[in-house]
Amino acid sequence: MSTMICEKEDCQVYTPVNASASAEKSARKQFTHQTGQALIALGTLLKHVPPFNETVDKNTGDTLISIGKKLKK
Repeated sequence: MSTMICEKEDCQVYTPVNASASAEKSARKQFTHQTGQALIALGTLLKHVPPFNETVDKNTGDTLISIGKKLKK
């Protein structure tokens, strides 16, 4: 939450430090969660879709899924 203080024509906005830090943590958590979801989806694609699973090692898909699950926590 921010506070706006105006004196005649000069306005300044003050943002508490905790709100900014909280927003950064929330954005970082969301980014990490979405990255985990993307890695799980990619790993599943490499593991189960025929054109990919024939050319890519099974361990690659398993590794991506494992990393994705850890990031989603």
